[in-house]
Amino acid sequence: MSVQGNPLYRDTVIVVDRVQGQDDRGNETWTETEREVENCNMQPMSSTEVIEGKAQVITRMRVAGPPGMGLKATSLVRFDGITYEVDGKPGVHRSFGGVLDHTEAILMEVTG
Repeated sequence: MSVQGNPLYRDTVIVVDRVQGQDDRGNETWTETEREVENCNMQPMSSTEVIEGKAQVITRMRVAGPPGMGLKATSLVRFDGITYEVDGKPGVHRSFGGVLDHTEAILMEVTG
């Protein structure tokens, strides 16, 4: 069974593609384009509270989605109203016959 049609892949996420550029003064700028990606699976991984001078919470999620979802290390993923950064480089997993092909990445939200 492919990702599409699999009941485990029932989440829809918003992927924010970000392209880095420069303005006319040489300052870093980001151009963002949003797109909806269906047939994803979002799973909580961990949440850590750090109290060193100020309270900070780091939450990690795992996203798995279609193999061609085009997720990059600079992408953002929005799910249930929360925007997560991609933590590291996403991987495209290939399987024998393509049955279990999917994209997988660790996501991170830092608050505080």
